[in-house]
Formats: sequence, C-alpha cells, structure tokens
Amino acid sequence: MGKAAPAMAAGAIYTLQSASRDPVHCVVVCASKPTHRELGALESFAPNVDVHVGDHPIPGPASLDAGDAIELAVHNVQRGDVAMVLLSGGTTSLAAAPVAALSQAVGDVERAQTRIANLADTLLESGLAIHEMNAIRRRVLRWGAGRLAVALEARGAIAIPVFAISDVIGDDPAIIGSGPCSADPLDDAFFLALLDAHNVRGALERDMSSFLGLSGSGAPPAVPAESHHAFTLVQYTIVAQNADAVAALAAEARRAAITHVVVDPTALQGEAMQLGHELARRAVAEAALLPARESALVVFGGEPIVHLRNTYQHAFDASDADDEEAVAEPSGDEPMVGGRMQVLALAASLVLEEAVARGDHGARRVTLLAAGTDGRDGPTDAAGAIVDAVVPALARRAGRRPERDLITGRSWFPLNAADALLRTGPTGTNVMDVVAVLIETTV
Repeated sequence: MGKAAPAMAAGAIYTLQSASRDPVHCVVVCASKPTHRELGALESFAPNVDVHVGDHPIPGPASLDAGDAIELAVHNVQRGDVAMVLLSGGTTSLAAAPVAALSQAVGDVERAQTRIANLADTLLESGLAIHEMNAIRRRVLRWGAGRLAVALEARGAIAIPVFAISDVIGDDPAIIGSGPCSADPLDDAFFLALLDAHNVRGALERDMSSFLGLSGSGAPPAVPAESHHAFTLVQYTIVAQNADAVAALAAEARRAAITHVVVDPTALQGEAMQLGHELARRAVAEAALLPARESALVVFGGEPIVHLRNTYQHAFDASDADDEEAVAEPSGDEPMVGGRMQVLALAASLVLEEAVARGDHGARRVTLLAAGTDGRDGPTDAAGAIVDAVVPALARRAGRRPERDLITGRSWFPLNAADALLRTGPTGTNVMDVVAVLIETTV
C-alpha cells in the first residue's frame, strides 16, 4: 500500500520467487498506474495480483474500492499463512475506507466515505503535521490503528512481517500509513484534545462530530488494545527513510565536485513560508563568507506544513506592505494551487531578490531546490521548484504578483510563469521532502 507500492510489490515478488517461495495472492494499492517495468514484474505473477489506484490526498470512491479489495484479500488468508505487508507514504488516503461503525452511524458506506473525505480536507486546511493528521484519521479508517493486523490474525495468519518506507519524521510505525499493523498509542483524552487544539470540531458534519465523541454523550471510536495478540505477530522493518534521500543527494553533490557538502541534521518542520525565509537568509549570510572560487551545498530533509486557513491572515499581519491592495485576496475564481515545497521555494526566492536589491551580491550565487521525494508536491503536477533571486522578476514579467500569490496559497502560478517548477513525475517512493541550497563559485 502507498506511493511506492508497485515497486515494493515487484521487488518482493521477485525475491520470494527467486527463493522458490511463490506468493499465493497480492493486492497493490497505489497512487498512480504502475510503470511499464513494474507492470511487467507484477504480470509475471498474474493472475494473482490485484492492482488498485486510490485517491490522494483526499480519499474518494477509488480509495473505498481499494479498502474493499484489501478486505477481500484478508478473507483469502488461510490458517497458517504468512501475511506480508509492504507499506509506504500515501497509504492513509489511498486505502481509506470507513470503519463499519461509522457507516452504521451515518447511514451507509458511501455517506461515511464522504465524511472521511471532509475530515481529510479539514485536517489538511488546518495545517496539522502528518503525525497529528494520522493520529486523528486512523480512528475512523477500516485498516488504521492496527485493524489490519487484527483482521489477519483473526483469519489465522501466523506471522505478519511489515516492510515500511517511512514518510514521517521519527519513523513511528503508528503514524506511517496510519498504522495498519500498529497499535494506537494515544488514549481518548489525548485524541479529543488534539481535535480541539486545532479547532476541528466546528468544521465537521454533526454526525461525524458525534461519532468522534465531540458532541453528545458518546466516546471516540474504539481501537484495538495494545495488548492484542495480533501485535505479537508483527515484525516491523523500516527499509527506507528521509535520511537515505538526503544522503544520496549529498553523495551526488560530492561527485559533482562541489567544494563543501553539508547535511544539516535538523529536520525541516513548521511553516513552509517561514522556513523558506530562514533558509534564504542563512544562505545569503554564508555566501558572503564563502571564498569566491569555492562552492557549497547544504542539504536538508523533513516535512514542513502549510496552514491554508491561516495563510492569508498570517501573511497580512506579518507584511511590511503599506498598500493593502498588495496583499489583498484576489476576487476572481483562480484556485489555490501549490504545495509546501513550492511555498518554501517561492518564499526563499523573494528573500534572495530582496537581498540583491539591498546590495548583498552574494545572494546572486544562491540557488535553492525544494522538492517532495514522491514527485508530487501537494495537488499539483510538480515535485517542487528550483529558484534563485531572478525568479520573482520573471514571474512579474509574465503578469504575476509573486508576493500576493505566496500569501494567498497560489505559489504554483508564479513558479510556473518563471519556468522554475521541477517536474519529475511519480518517483515510485515517498520519504518526505528534501531541500538543497547551493552557493556557486564566482570568478
């Protein structure tokens, strides 16, 4: 399950078959149609591979179908079987289907699925970190909070090896994919406090709010106890994480003969816009100190957030603009389009432009790459962007107002106008985000 599902499944099938251990059945839930190479590997195992493309980042009918396909696969498990689970980022949405109790509470499974979609949209707009979102979502998901492991154990599985590609800071199994084979470590009080801390209560439909225990006399939906026997069958292995992508990027920079390559060990967290400002200012300061004939690259990894509900107001409050129109919300129907890496990159480019205008010519040496390792930054066609001090001017030349676009959630438009977007297509993995700040040589 997840954005890396086809490649992980193909690799697992190949390895098992090489050891003369043919799998009986395989269900693959992914974010996009498998590549030709992946399909070839999976089809070698046909007809027992069932591929489903779910919805992301907001779960819909395709995610419900994927959840149903997993349920059918669970029912095919026989007593004494080993049930291998391959897990990667995106699973929470791609395989999202409601717990039976939610369907009963709101009337039917289709209505329950719309409630899950609204919950996901609300949490994304609220700017919660991934660990906070999944702590909430796993309570209502059919396969979240260890429910997959419990279902497999009930069918007679004797072992549940889990191989996971981590898309979360800290690599917590309860967070990756909303923990389909991991117990929920949070009690009801913490769960309710988390919902209230981010003002989620008022944004949900009344029946969903009641189901979550936010109104009336009800309690939050129950989750399998940490003491459940199913969790003793789980053998959990992290096979890839953000540090691997960061190390690979740094190694490539060294091969490119960059003089100084540094990996910053501090994970990128917090508001993407603020991080973009901070990283650009840091780069300008370091460019002023770096000898002219030397180059440097600093690599970061992590996963910032974008608080869509508060983006405009926070930016207006922090703006130095004297003209309100400069930060006014557009009145047209232009959508909010962008992702956290695009926000970070655009924010950084504006700081670099300002530094050049101020006479800090070292800023001309700075280029910043910000990208999601899955190849898709937010609901856009880009992995992120590559920017420098010239990008804002190029965007203005194309008719954009990058300052306003940044604070109104439309970072994609100026970056696209400046031809600064990085488009890789799906990468077949997901280990959060990487940022690389390059200070080039000068003669």
